[in-house]
Amino acid sequence: MITDEDYDVLYYVTPKQYRATALDQQQYDPKAMENLNKEEVLEELLLKCTLSELISTLIIIFKEKYANPLPVWTGIVDYEIKTKKESSKRKDIKKIQFDFKYGVETVFGANTEYLDNVFIEFPEPLQTLKSIIKTGLKGKSFTEETSHDKTILTIANSPITKIELTPATFRLFIDKNSFIDYGQ
Repeated sequence: MITDEDYDVLYYVTPKQYRATALDQQQYDPKAMENLNKEEVLEELLLKCTLSELISTLIIIFKEKYANPLPVWTGIVDYEIKTKKESSKRKDIKKIQFDFKYGVETVFGANTEYLDNVFIEFPEPLQTLKSIIKTGLKGKSFTEETSHDKTILTIANSPITKIELTPATFRLFIDKNSFIDYGQ
């Protein structure tokens, strides 16, 4: 089971003096190795947890505050640099896409990427998907619209702007304005 303590590393802000802003940087974050170990533990948990726990975790980590998505992405996605193709490391996910877009600034003023949305397609319909999502959103106000087999949950006061789902797909959208520069 993934706990709050397991994903605390997703909110660690690397102090400015330890960020790679110059080629001659001589100082290194003393927490870097500890955080790398925590990220590896989280990646392993994300690979081994149930599909419902993975979906819940994605919602929980972004529900209140923009989380650093990179450890999650590297944990569950194989990325082919030459083709820029993403594939799931998990057998219970047919297709996965983390959509990173430019348009936010780092604390040093450089243009960088943020996670705009995550799309997951399951090999077969997940009957409990809507229930998993609503449980993950506990404590948040949201509206729900259903048309045909697609449901859209619009979340208030959250980095998650909306979640679109069908019986076999899940897409979580993030508010660009919630971006936090964690310094990675």
